[in-house]
Amino acid sequence: MIDAAISLMEEGESYASMTVASITSRAGHTRTAFYFYFRDKRDLLMAATDRLVGGLFTDADHWWSGGGGRQVLATALQTILQDYRKSRALIRALVEATSYDRVVADYWHGEIERFILATEARLPETYTPPTRRGVASALVWMIERTYYLRILDDDTAGDAVAVESLLEIWTRALELRP
Repeated sequence: MIDAAISLMEEGESYASMTVASITSRAGHTRTAFYFYFRDKRDLLMAATDRLVGGLFTDADHWWSGGGGRQVLATALQTILQDYRKSRALIRALVEATSYDRVVADYWHGEIERFILATEARLPETYTPPTRRGVASALVWMIERTYYLRILDDDTAGDAVAVESLLEIWTRALELRP
């Protein structure tokens, strides 16, 4: 059913206008089956996002846990943007829902918090609280917003510049060597 919902969104149906009936029809299941797995459409959106976030966290963890330098970070940033592009319909729906659904917003901010904590752990000791926390938060949200704006359309022409710009900012903030 998650795949059915994503397929509908990829075809242009907004999350707000999508119904349980349209999802179950596409999936070839009944409404009863939907409610066996999900409480509501919001629950389905968050379950779909869980799959995406798991992959994003794995991609980022190659850098966080490896102690790699600039090139490893560059690879992580490129891979995350590619994952965003592959999941653009889902991310657009998620961001849409965060604007009017407090539960979804809290969920998404909680997921982002995992990335902030992991980034905070990689910051040099020169950052002290509360600046340390603020820098980690700014770095992570910078990626989230930049990549969200990149995926609003199919134009990939600026992707390399976006990744290089984020890489430069992160490299300086983290005092990485080439």
